[in-house]
Amino acid sequence: MDEYKLKALIASEIQTSMGYLGGELTEQRTKSLEYYFGEPFGNEQDGRSQVVSTDVADTIESILPTIMRTFTASPKAVQCVGNKPGDEDIAKQATDYLNHVFYKDNPGFTLLYTFFKDALLQKNGIMKIFWDDSLEVERSTYTGLTDDEFAMLMADPEVKVLEHTQYDIDDEDALKEAAKYIEAQGMPADIQQSGKMHDVVVNRMNKKGQVRIENVPPEEFLIARSAKTIEEAHFTAHRKYITRSELVEMGYDVDVIKALPTDNDQRYSEERTARYEDLDYNSLNTHSTAEKANDEILIYECYIKIDEDDDGIAELRKITVAGDSSYKILDNVPFDRQPFVSVTPILVPHRFYGRSVSELVEDVQLVKSTIMRQLLDNMYLTNNNRIAVMDGQVNIDDLLTNRPGGIVRTKQPPQSVIQPLQSQPLNQQAMPLLEYLDVVREQRTGVTRYSQGMDSDSLNKTASGMNQILTQSQLRVELICRVFAETGVKELFKKTLEIIIKHETKEKIIRVNEQYFNMMPMEWANRCNVDIQVGLGTGSKEQELNILNSILERQLQAINLQKSAAGPMVNLRNVHNTLTKLVEAAGLKNVETFFTDPVIGAQQMPPPQPPQPTEFEKVTLAQVQGENQRKILDVQMKEKELDLKTQQMILEFETRIKELEAKYKVQVDGNSIKRQALSPNNSGQSAQLGDIGRETQRQQDTFFNPNNSNE
Repeated sequence: MDEYKLKALIASEIQTSMGYLGGELTEQRTKSLEYYFGEPFGNEQDGRSQVVSTDVADTIESILPTIMRTFTASPKAVQCVGNKPGDEDIAKQATDYLNHVFYKDNPGFTLLYTFFKDALLQKNGIMKIFWDDSLEVERSTYTGLTDDEFAMLMADPEVKVLEHTQYDIDDEDALKEAAKYIEAQGMPADIQQSGKMHDVVVNRMNKKGQVRIENVPPEEFLIARSAKTIEEAHFTAHRKYITRSELVEMGYDVDVIKALPTDNDQRYSEERTARYEDLDYNSLNTHSTAEKANDEILIYECYIKIDEDDDGIAELRKITVAGDSSYKILDNVPFDRQPFVSVTPILVPHRFYGRSVSELVEDVQLVKSTIMRQLLDNMYLTNNNRIAVMDGQVNIDDLLTNRPGGIVRTKQPPQSVIQPLQSQPLNQQAMPLLEYLDVVREQRTGVTRYSQGMDSDSLNKTASGMNQILTQSQLRVELICRVFAETGVKELFKKTLEIIIKHETKEKIIRVNEQYFNMMPMEWANRCNVDIQVGLGTGSKEQELNILNSILERQLQAINLQKSAAGPMVNLRNVHNTLTKLVEAAGLKNVETFFTDPVIGAQQMPPPQPPQPTEFEKVTLAQVQGENQRKILDVQMKEKELDLKTQQMILEFETRIKELEAKYKVQVDGNSIKRQALSPNNSGQSAQLGDIGRETQRQQDTFFNPNNSNE
């Protein structure tokens, strides 16, 4: 696809996307922000009450604590569960690593808080998950470096020199000062009496190389109008202002970034204006500085499905363009999955944008504000009512000066020339109406006065009735939590795990429960088949603690019934899991401080001592030992007898050899014959001696046979 056609396609998708140029969606979200901050409605009159009820803010701030407790009360925001045998170890490692990435590498609590609040207030909360390999510049200053130290610094490819000063040192005092400085830095001070020193200022370029999770303001997110979900959308985009410096750090060409024009026309500022309006912030004034590197550039980071290779199949690509009319393409690369996730508290079938809690309460806030204004105006008129006077008979200046003990001068009796105009009180009509509006708000949102605290009549209500009211209100909030978990938070961690496996190519050391573990996510690629579980802190603390204590009691009873802690129904691992949940529910994070994992504890325990034998076993063992000793003695006696016989036969044999040598005047190799006779390959002593005798006879026959030619 040529560049001109691609630019035209991108421009068409941007300009037809939801939220690009205001419209109904932007108006609704702007209105919600204004109601949340309690901004005036625009129909106020001078001299009349201008009070504004804060039902939107009160409702959202009442729902948020329950939702945040559901997702963050447990020290683990996510838990991975293996789908097949053998996945347990991988699932545990993935659980620890995901929680480390979410809470340590990223501000997890703040991310979820903003995510949920955007959804409750402005229809949808948006998050973006991506791999950040941008450069991070760190400035460092070094003084008094030797030639070797300077060479080592320059050998680092991530170092860029900004300033360098080289000088000779001949002064002994200067050498000592330099040596002290170098020793303070933890380096050996081996400076010679004469040499060169270096002072240098460098920038160290570090690639971040980590998973980044960030909240996207609703006005910065664009999506195709026909989209029902983010994954099905053929076009999404993140519209944002980025400085030239940040674009260069992201890896874009410096010359291209310097040539980009600064966009001073912020037409998409209605929601931004409402967000900062209570801070006296004018978003129409662009951020301009004298430093060109800090100029803000309008960027559209587009994720679009296009058939760029003309094979009839649309593939997802990431195309970043700068500007708002004549787009400049900065990159065009293939991409695996949409980096965005979204949650909405009230799902609307078959469309992407749902409804916010703010929308349910805005009309109640408007009506309550109107009633409260009229009620206050009525009270003002009651306390400072209008007066009818006879013209010329009353001093008007005295009458208009309203002060305690003030005197009003009249020319006639006051009752004849002054008559107050009574106002009809509205208390009896207004108060029931305000009460009714509170009931409407509670029915719509599930946030009741009982869930926020005890009202004046709570003690007169039955316990079962109060419990029923609280249960009904909790169901609405729990439904919102379930929708958040299934539609957004699970997808958030799935995409995070996928990015970790694809891009994490180095071994990392993380800290879990006061211990350090080596993690190698690159090895999970073909073996990581896990399910994601979120919302681990559901229910109140008291309910969870009671349930867990009840489970622990039943487990201990089962161990007593089965007479063993090794099963078959309950084992020590089950008990440890329950105790872990109890510690987490109590708000304590380090479980290992209180209870040791039974697998680890078994490895640390010394080997068990053998049991003491019974009396019968002792007697039997003594009998066996006595029998064995008797057999050993018999064998030893037989060995001694054989040794004696052998020695006697050897002496006889040697005597026979000597006799043969003396008689026949020949040398007989007796040692060789004895070695053969005593060889272990022979079967016994008698056989050995028999062989010796036969060999001696054979040698005798050989020497004295008259038929032998060698006689």
